This record gives sequence, C-alpha cells and structure tokens, in this order.
Amino acid sequence: MPLLFRYVIGSGLREVFTATALMLVIGIAALMSVVNLSPALGAFLAGVVLANSEFKHELEANIEPFKGLLLGLFFITVGAGINFSVLAAEWGTVLSLGVAVIVVKGVILLGLALLFRVHGSNGWLFTLSLAQAGEFGFVLLTYSVQNNVIPTDISQILSLVVALSMFLTPLLFIAYDRLVLPRYLIAKNDDREADAIEEQAPVIVAGVGRFGQIICRLLRANNIPIVALDLEIEQIENLRKINIKSYFGDASRSDLLETAGIEHARLLVIALDDRERAVQMVKHVKHAYPQVWVLARAFDRGHGYQLRDAGADDVISETYHSALELGGHALTAMGVHPMRAKQMTWAFVQNEDAHEDELFDAWKEIEEGISFSPATASYL
Repeated sequence: MPLLFRYVIGSGLREVFTATALMLVIGIAALMSVVNLSPALGAFLAGVVLANSEFKHELEANIEPFKGLLLGLFFITVGAGINFSVLAAEWGTVLSLGVAVIVVKGVILLGLALLFRVHGSNGWLFTLSLAQAGEFGFVLLTYSVQNNVIPTDISQILSLVVALSMFLTPLLFIAYDRLVLPRYLIAKNDDREADAIEEQAPVIVAGVGRFGQIICRLLRANNIPIVALDLEIEQIENLRKINIKSYFGDASRSDLLETAGIEHARLLVIALDDRERAVQMVKHVKHAYPQVWVLARAFDRGHGYQLRDAGADDVISETYHSALELGGHALTAMGVHPMRAKQMTWAFVQNEDAHEDELFDAWKEIEEGISFSPATASYL
C-alpha cells in the first residue's frame, strides 16, 4: 500500500490518486466475491487499510464527494426496497422490535460506559448515540437472504426495524440535549453553593471564560481592583492563582451582585456565555443601578443590538476587532503596505460607526415587524 501510493503521488496526477483509492476498494470487494465472501466485508477491510495509511487525510479529501453520492445511493436503494405493505400489516411488531433493539443496545452500552468509567453526561451521550441499529444491518440482511439464511418475509420486517431505529436516532439526541444534559449541568452547579463574597471592588466582571479572563488580566496588570464572578469552578481557581478576587456564583443573581458591591461599583463588565442571561442582567442592573457603567460582550450583531436595547452603555463584539486585525494582515499579505492596510482598516471601522445608529434603528423596526428600505438593508 505505501509503495503503491508513493508511486501514484510521484505521477503528480490527483485524478490517478483518487482512481487508485476507488479501484482498491472495488478490487478487494471483487476479490471477496471470488472467494465466496461478502463484498461489503471486502469494502470494509479496504476502508480499514486506507484509514491506517499515511495518506488517509488526502484520501479523505479526495473521496469526500464520492462518499456523499454513494452513501445517498445506498440509502435510496434501501428505501426503495422497503415494503410498506409489510409496515402497515406488522407495524406493532416493527415498533416493538425497534424499541427493543434500542433498549437492549442502550443497556449494554451503558454497562460498557460504567465499566470503562465514562461517567456523567458523556456516558449517556455514548449510550444514546450508538443505541440504534447501524446501516451495515441492511447489508447483512441482504447477504443473509441471498444465502438462504433467513426467509424474505422476516428480512423485510428486520429491515423496517433497522430503518425505524435509525429514524429515531435524532429524537435520542434531542432527548439528550433537553432532558439529560440540563440535569447534569444543574447538578454540577448545585454541588457547590455560591461563595461568600467578602470583598468589594469598583469593577465587577461577570463571566471569566476565554473573553473575560483577558479583561481581568489587563485590569490586574494595571492594579485596578476587581471582583470576578463565574459558575465555572476551574476558571475561578485559575484567576485566584494570579491573585484576582474571584468567587463562584451566578452573576445574574441580584443578591450576589449586591454582596459584590454593585451599588457602589463604577463599572460592570458582562461576559457571560448565556446570551439571554446577559441581556436580562443588563436590564436589571440599568434599572436598579442606573449609575453603573455597563460594558457587555456580544456574540454577534443581533446580540449586540439586544444588549444595546437593554441599556448597555458600551457593547463590543467578541470577534469584530480580531477579525479586523486578521483582515489587515490579509491585506498586507496581498502586497498592501502595512500603513496603507491600517488606514483601510480604520476607514472600514469609521464607515461601520457612521451607520451604527441607522442599523440599530433598522433592527428595532425588524423586531417590531416593520419593513425597511433596501438602502438600509444593504448595511446588514
């Protein structure tokens, strides 16, 4: 294999490389047919061989279009072979067997997760994502019928069971996201009560993730006292290592804000990862403590407008300035003089700032269901 692909790569023809990979799969599948074994098994073995070669990444990129087409053709073939009259006649049996397959596999997978110490939400994700019957079951059923292992009528029922279990897989992921994961997140946060805040500072930082940490470090480097609040214990402990007053707790709780000294604070920085909670926190603080200057992190333009509408004094997008910096480097890489690139970048910023109020008014009109002119829409 390595010698073959090195020789093919030496030709410099990408088409030959792709053709060689496809012909290798087809050749091994045909060889399996010659020795009276399943061609699907041969294709599977060829995939294992290619996946363990040093050229696997280039192979994956080259055969990606073929994978989608052939996989789609496979499922179309399977769907065309389903006998819906059998489904109508045996729907109770199909449904019962489909649920039984998911339950039995789920129990086994959950046991394996416990055996290999995959705990918490990860164990449930492992269980629910693999509980369905796989598409290889269609291949096995077809091969079994061809070799008279099982009768055709049973094969049709089992094909419907496999298809049903695969159809229910998205529902399992929805159940994981809405039922399982929130319980573990709540339990994780409820395992520890909010810290008793014993110090106050003129600056309160709500949320010390990858965005809020940089703010804390900058303020700490300039000897500005701050109090940081977050629900991630690991982030709190990291800040304490560099002598930043950090406390575990929900920063959106009014009692914690009061204990942290929001009434006498000059500045509140909101860098929460929860969009809705950040907007609600801005509304509460500006209503109860209008004298506090509120800086808020926005995820995108729409979230920034929500924060501004809630009363935030200053809103900064988490990706805007870094994207501008990278765009300036892109101009320089294309031959633009660095000073000229900076001027072009600042011209872009000034143009955005000049239309900021107009865009904000247009956003409010959209939220209220009022149409706006095409000229205004061109800036969105």
